[in-house]
Amino acid sequence: MKTQRIIFSPVTRLSGLLSVEVTVEKNRVKEAYAGSTMFRGYEWIMRDRHVTDAVYMTQRVCGICSLAHGAVSSYLLDDLYDNDIPENAHYLRNIMFAADFLQNHIRHFYLFSLPDYVRMPDRPPFHEQDITDVRLVEKDNRLLVEHYFAAVKAAQRSHEILAVFGGKAPHQHSFVHGGAAVSPTADKVNRALALIDSINRFIKDCMIPDTALIARVYNDYFHIGITPRRLLSFGLFRFGAKNDRVLWKGGVLSDDKLDPPEVKLIETDVTRSWFEDANVNNLTGRQPEPAPYKPDAYTWVKSVLYGGRHFEVGPLARMIINRRYDGGTSTMDRICARSLETMLIGELLENWLTKLEPGPPPIKQKTSPVKSEAVAVTDSMRGALLHSALLNGERVVGYEIITPTEWNFSPKDRQGRRGPVENALVDTAIPRPKMLFTVLGRIIRSFDPCLSCATHIINVKS
Repeated sequence: MKTQRIIFSPVTRLSGLLSVEVTVEKNRVKEAYAGSTMFRGYEWIMRDRHVTDAVYMTQRVCGICSLAHGAVSSYLLDDLYDNDIPENAHYLRNIMFAADFLQNHIRHFYLFSLPDYVRMPDRPPFHEQDITDVRLVEKDNRLLVEHYFAAVKAAQRSHEILAVFGGKAPHQHSFVHGGAAVSPTADKVNRALALIDSINRFIKDCMIPDTALIARVYNDYFHIGITPRRLLSFGLFRFGAKNDRVLWKGGVLSDDKLDPPEVKLIETDVTRSWFEDANVNNLTGRQPEPAPYKPDAYTWVKSVLYGGRHFEVGPLARMIINRRYDGGTSTMDRICARSLETMLIGELLENWLTKLEPGPPPIKQKTSPVKSEAVAVTDSMRGALLHSALLNGERVVGYEIITPTEWNFSPKDRQGRRGPVENALVDTAIPRPKMLFTVLGRIIRSFDPCLSCATHIINVKS
């Protein structure tokens, strides 16, 4: 029987830096290899820098979810410097974080995911749209196309909230260690309230009904792209003087058992990655050296394991662990959970704005670190995010970043076990040969993979 080898790229509709290779036999996916073709190198960039640069430098990992890296690096610095965070700073920080969630989730559903289900107008950038399974009646299709363009405005307004308090978006300058470096004045709060009212109306009047429509018409995708029910979250939206209270709890769900996450159980495996095999898995130690010609490797993404096993991260994991979504782990479950989370975060953001006290910047930065190493975690738009640092004085000796896309796009580990995206693809039936790319795209994009979070390049010398 002839075996087809297919490379699905670009995953993100932007470029081919993330791609998935699959083999197909008898109209069924037999094997999958999720990979990236660019070296990130932020761990090298951070070496010998002042550790407080982390908030600004690591946000450049990504232009879509940049604040997530600023947030977790601020938590890291709070721990290293033993900062006490005022309550008003937490409201301000979480408002900015939530605004970045909204722009990301709205853009994901409409700009990233919807063209896999909706016939778009035959004009740039949709010329010769590669879609073979369009089921919506004309009236519904037209409505969703209208909402696609309206979503651009809703996402822009979300970014505007972030810019009101963070100075600009992306790569804000206000969410820093010790609190927030902006005055939450009454005019800023009023402007943000007006913006979130408009965004929440879009979410409830358009995004939630549109998600329900897609879920009803394409309900077979509740049985496609299923992963093993192993889910992980670090929790989201921190409060408390030491960032010690988490509003949406973290957890590790496996075999129907839920446990709190333990950082010490996380390891990276480079068996199939373009890195030298080396025992350098501690989170603040030396990085493995790049090995771009390594036999049998197929990606720059490291395999991330918890307790020796792969785990899926993201909105679906958060919603299930916090008992806000009671569904499976399929393609459509990921889409539904993300839209539901968008609505909940929009409501939280509006509530926090009413609790924010106008006044001076709520920030208290201490000037000397009290420890030489730390690990900080949070959930971000795409799932569990970890930063860790090892210091000599205030200079960085070692820095590690483990992003959500690394969890989900993990390559096969030393035992040959597949990562979440690979698992979701293998054994998928392709109803007709012409549907191959449509089916693959719907499954892969439901994870909201981010090329920037997983990979990056730096030309050090030549």
